[in-house]
Amino acid sequence: MLAKLKDYIVVCIHSKTPITGIDLRVLQDKIRASKPHYWEETEPGIFLSFYLIKRGGRTKSLKLTAGAGSLRKAGTVFEEIGIGKTVGELITESNWYGEILTCPFGDAVNKALKRASEDAEKGLARTSSGEGAGP
Repeated sequence: MLAKLKDYIVVCIHSKTPITGIDLRVLQDKIRASKPHYWEETEPGIFLSFYLIKRGGRTKSLKLTAGAGSLRKAGTVFEEIGIGKTVGELITESNWYGEILTCPFGDAVNKALKRASEDAEKGLARTSSGEGAGP
């Protein structure tokens, strides 16, 4: 096993309430469709996806942010999800084939978590104030 520093794009999807059942499968399918180099549900309702910049990470991460953003619809469990995205150098542990074995870590992960949490709070404020609701 090799530990290395590499540049990643980190996308965090944060839900204040755990996502279960078919909703969980829908979100996981969006994550898998973006082809991250690694992803993990770190806590119930918190998903981290990692994209190597040198291997098409920009395009892949955009696919996830757009896909997750399209799920934010009034009256769904996804209405209040937050999405945070950062770029930074992370420590990764990989095997000889370059496959990531454990969740990468570093400051960019913390920043993505913070941005996603703040975005989720904005979603809660929109919902409670009635913004986005029809006439």
